[in-house]
Amino acid sequence: MDALLSRCVEHRRNLHRIPEVGFKLPKTQRYVYEALKATGGEITEVSPAGVMAYFDFGKEETLALRSDMDALPITERTDLSFASTHPGAMHACGHDAHMGMLLTTAEQMHRLAPSRNVLFIFQPAEESGCGAQTMIDAGALTRYNVGQIFACHVWPSLPFGSIASKPGEFMPMTTELHVTVKGKSSHIALPEEGIDALLNAARFVDRSKRLIEEKYASVRHLYGYGRFMSGTANNIISNETNLDGVIRAFSEDVFDAILSDIQAVSSEIARESGASFDFIVPRGYPPLINDQKSFERLATLAGSLPFIALDHPWLIAEDFACYLKHVPGAMFQLGIETPTPLHSADFHFDESALLNGIRMFMALIEDRPA
Repeated sequence: MDALLSRCVEHRRNLHRIPEVGFKLPKTQRYVYEALKATGGEITEVSPAGVMAYFDFGKEETLALRSDMDALPITERTDLSFASTHPGAMHACGHDAHMGMLLTTAEQMHRLAPSRNVLFIFQPAEESGCGAQTMIDAGALTRYNVGQIFACHVWPSLPFGSIASKPGEFMPMTTELHVTVKGKSSHIALPEEGIDALLNAARFVDRSKRLIEEKYASVRHLYGYGRFMSGTANNIISNETNLDGVIRAFSEDVFDAILSDIQAVSSEIARESGASFDFIVPRGYPPLINDQKSFERLATLAGSLPFIALDHPWLIAEDFACYLKHVPGAMFQLGIETPTPLHSADFHFDESALLNGIRMFMALIEDRPA
């Protein structure tokens, strides 16, 4: 097992040095492709930046294992010997670790006894572009008769080396929410001649937040704003305010209801003030719903690994949810127990935790407890 960890760390560090963002992953795609060539699998490059490795054992059904490949537009501040060599990009969310674990697992296929055919999926743009959908559109699930799919994500707050998951609702559907409030400029000393976009935007945020918090108190959800931009000068009433936020919910019905309610609040304020509200709501990732039987399989096959059955969903989002709309499966988290959060320029962790992720993947392949 020490050799497995050593190989995984080697992959992880090599990939950590060359982080790339979104769908533009030429070096990452080439590294993954070259690493997989020696495994004996059927290797396919998927435009614009994906890679798949298929191992045919003559079974009726295929097990798929997925890793994301993209980094974040963050400037690294770790001073590690293998720190990013690409200014402004960093593997700050652990995708280099995910690739390292899956590449190491793929390299072990020659000595494993799989219960099904196995497909390794390496996808781009988890962070920003639903790269999962590009792999699905390329036939990743249908071409190989995938019957079940799993993925892992390293997680800082979980106990070191633990495997954690839950059945059913795990992560919400999510979308960005962009609201433009338009008013009419006037001198601040003559407010009756203007329509204050800043004030009415503030009223909208306050009123809609209070409504949603009260109306959906019993339903797990997220609604809020991270950016509020308005005005051109301190003595001119703002004629335009831009708000950027998010809505997250675990069902499309709840999501649509929340959106309808906040738009109703905006209509109410528009009638009162004369301001206008425009919404841009691009649909993001669907809710991530872990299949019950796939969760049970994880729990059983974890074997001697420390397994945690989580008792509530999380409000983060993941495009692995796209796969689960088509085939049953589950995402699990690997505890790395570090105080440094994901998406931090200082993100790093004890890489020895990755061995348990490899062991979990190998157990899923062989269908016997780790």
